[in-house]
This record gives sequence, structure tokens and C-alpha cells, in this order.
Amino acid sequence: MKTDDGRIVIISGKSRSGKSVYTERRTRSDRRVFAWDPEDQWSKIRGYQRVTSRAELARLADKTGQMKIAYVASANLKEEFEFFCRCAFHWGRFHGGGVVIAEELADVTTTAKAPDAWGILIRRGLKRGITLYCISQRWAEADKTAFGNASEYVCFMSASADDVAYLGRKTRIPQADLDGLMPLQYIRFEPGKPLEKGKIRF
Repeated sequence: MKTDDGRIVIISGKSRSGKSVYTERRTRSDRRVFAWDPEDQWSKIRGYQRVTSRAELARLADKTGQMKIAYVASANLKEEFEFFCRCAFHWGRFHGGGVVIAEELADVTTTAKAPDAWGILIRRGLKRGITLYCISQRWAEADKTAFGNASEYVCFMSASADDVAYLGRKTRIPQADLDGLMPLQYIRFEPGKPLEKGKIRF
């Protein structure tokens, strides 16, 4: 059975290294986006609708057509993230796929098995046309399910030598290349293809 599969894109890097800017540029032309926005930054991007209540998020998750949603949670982040993931899966499964952006994953996941709704989104979302952009400053402290199922890795400058070593082991990107990154520089690696190096320019 042929399916229009999504992708899992892992984005790594220290604070202010360029992760969110890169992701916004990659997804700018997408017309259906659900963003987990704990820092209230995606909501400020043109075209995004700021959502702060579960009721409104659930209502929008049951709509078809073009939309860009930034969910700004203010209560228990882990509980809110689970709710966001349930809504995102429903939205993608029943209304035509789309892009899901998950910021600051180390705050809402652990190194153990992926939380229930997030795990379902990772394991079952791809074959329903959902592409996931999974963003974290420190993947050694975040969910391994997404990392292990990644379609590609995009690594920005890391905060520590430990982070460089971890990413090198898990992505197979040479540690020397990771360690040499400067602010706004990145390395993109898709298994089976050559490394791509770039820099965000404003």
C-alpha cells in the first residue's frame, strides 16, 4: 500500500544557535503547521495564529484547510504537551497531514520511552503524512524515540563537549565537524547522502 509519508527532522544546538530560524525557513512554504510554542515565539511570526486554550486547540485540530497554529501553553508543560500531541495527531490523521514543530523537547520528554501521545505521533504519524521537526538544545536529555527514527539531522553549535560527543555517536557526523561549528552554522546529514554544511544569513 502506497502512502505519502512524512519525515522526522532532528534539530540540535545551544540556545540562540539558529535552530528556530532554520526551522521557520524550512517550513515557511508549508500551509498546514501545528507548533508547540512554550517560548511564545512562533506566535509572533506572520501567518501564525496564537492559541492559548485547550478548547480552541481542539476546535482547530478538527478543521481542514490551511492554518498555522502556535500553541502557547501556560500550565503544566508535560500535560499540555501530551494534549498538544493528541490534537496534532488527530489533525494530521483525519485532515490531510501537515507539519508539527516541537520546541524544547528536553523540557517535556525524558530519555525513557516517549510519552504516550508523543510516541504515537512519532510512530504512527509519518505514514499519515505528518512531518515532525523535533528541536532540543540537549538531545542527551530528550526523547530517544524521535532520534532513533529520524530521517535527517541538523546540528548547530553545541553547548558542551559532552553534547558534541553524544551527537557524534548518535548521528555519525564526525565530532571534529560538530566541534568546529560557529554560531548560525549548521551541518545537515541525511543517512546515505553527503554532509551538507551551511550558515543562516539574515
